[in-house]
Amino acid sequence: MILVVTLGFDEKFQIRALMRRFNDLEKVIVVGSFNDERAKKALESFENVMKSAQVNYELVEVDPHNFYDTIITITKRIINKNKGRMFVLNVSGGMRILIIELLFAFIFSGLEAEVEIESEDFNTIVSFRLSDMYPAHLTQDHIRILMSIKQGYTSINSIHKRVEMSLSTTWRRLKELREMGLIDEENRLTVKGELVIKMFSP
Repeated sequence: MILVVTLGFDEKFQIRALMRRFNDLEKVIVVGSFNDERAKKALESFENVMKSAQVNYELVEVDPHNFYDTIITITKRIINKNKGRMFVLNVSGGMRILIIELLFAFIFSGLEAEVEIESEDFNTIVSFRLSDMYPAHLTQDHIRILMSIKQGYTSINSIHKRVEMSLSTTWRRLKELREMGLIDEENRLTVKGELVIKMFSP
C-alpha cells in the first residue's frame, strides 16, 4: 500500500498516519511546497521519522498556486508511475488547494483510493473511498430496492417479491446498484449505499 500525504507546516498528522498504516506500508509519498522555512522544518522532522522507521519515501514538490500544473504533476509522478497499487490519501495537512488538487487528479484518473482525514483535535478520523464521491443516478426502482435491502431482503427472489418487480428487472437493477457502488456482491448495502438510503428516507 502507498500512503500519500499532503504536508504543510506541521507534521503531526502525517506521523500519526504513518503509525496507523505502518504494517501494510510499501512507501510514503509526500506532496507539498517546501519553499517556506516552516514547511522545510516540518518536512525535515517527518523525514527523520521515516528514516528512523526505515520507510521508503518519495518527495513530490509542487506549486499549489498553479492548479493545473499541480494536477498534471501529481498524475505523472504518482498515479502513472504506480498503477495497480493500492493508495491511501491522507489529507489531514497541507494547503486546502493542494488537497483539492490531489483529489481532483485521482478522481479524474478514475483511480480508486481510500481517503482519510483526521480532525484538528485528533478525536475523529473520517475515511471513505474515492468512488463514494461519484454521483449515483437513481431511479425510483433503485430506491425501492435499496429500501428493501435495508429492511433485510437480500436474495433476488425476496427482493423482487418485496418490491413487486419482475425477476429480470430486479436482476438488472441490482447489477446497476453494484456498478454504482451502493451494494456489494451479496446484495448488502455499502457505506455509500447506507448514506444514500438515509438521504432518501423520509
